[in-house]
Amino acid sequence: MKNIFIVIAFAVVFFSCEKTVLLDLNQSASRIVIEGQVTNQLGYQYVKISRSVGFYATGDTPGVEDATVLVRDDIGNEFQFIHNPGNLADSIGFYLPEVPFTGEIGRTYKLVVTVDGEGYEAEDELQPVTAIDSLTYRISTDEQEDPKDYGKFYEVLLFAKEPQNTTDFYLFKFYRNDSLKVYDDTDIYYADDEILGENIDGVPSPIYYGPGDIARVEMYSLTRKGYVFYNDLQSLLNNDGGLFGQPPANSRTNLSNGALGYFQASALVMQELEIKE
Repeated sequence: MKNIFIVIAFAVVFFSCEKTVLLDLNQSASRIVIEGQVTNQLGYQYVKISRSVGFYATGDTPGVEDATVLVRDDIGNEFQFIHNPGNLADSIGFYLPEVPFTGEIGRTYKLVVTVDGEGYEAEDELQPVTAIDSLTYRISTDEQEDPKDYGKFYEVLLFAKEPQNTTDFYLFKFYRNDSLKVYDDTDIYYADDEILGENIDGVPSPIYYGPGDIARVEMYSLTRKGYVFYNDLQSLLNNDGGLFGQPPANSRTNLSNGALGYFQASALVMQELEIKE
């Protein structure tokens, strides 16, 4: 069951505290990198704009502070985004809605960005997500014997029903006490309904909790293009550069004009519980 989620070691922005390392394997001139998200939940909309760095570069990617950013839906509503409204040192390159809004299931959202006179666009459909029926937890005996984090050996089990009349793709995020957690550095967890089957029946979390912790699971819908984006990242990062390996390439994107990254529209459901002894 541990392998039910596909794991990618890639630093996608989660707007909280994660750093971003983006790969430009061609070692060409710096390119614009755009990471954006619209959901049906208030407070989860953002766009991050940066410039790519070479494969061997380290540290944060330089954020772009002077872009114009708007999101438009398929019935003509427009939402302006402004740069770092809280003037936070760790939010350079982040753009948030000038007026808070929520996305609607079934709508298509178009991102329009202008940087240094160059335009970049992308669109994605906000598809539905199945409800989380419940969360429970149990002791992981393996983790109890050799915990990665002292005292953290409870795994959370996720229960949901997977719709059978549609093809669905999901992204999962796991929080401990409101802090986004991953088991190995910058893993991301995603799956399709073929992997999950008819029921999401007690799928264990990839991270662990201790007594008193508040566990939260977030489940996002993805379009097929979104799933392909993450799947390309898996192939990229699993490429060992060996003699018979495929030449590395950047992930396919829905962004125009040579930009890297992805603009994602997702329905989001979440549930949390407290871990007790």
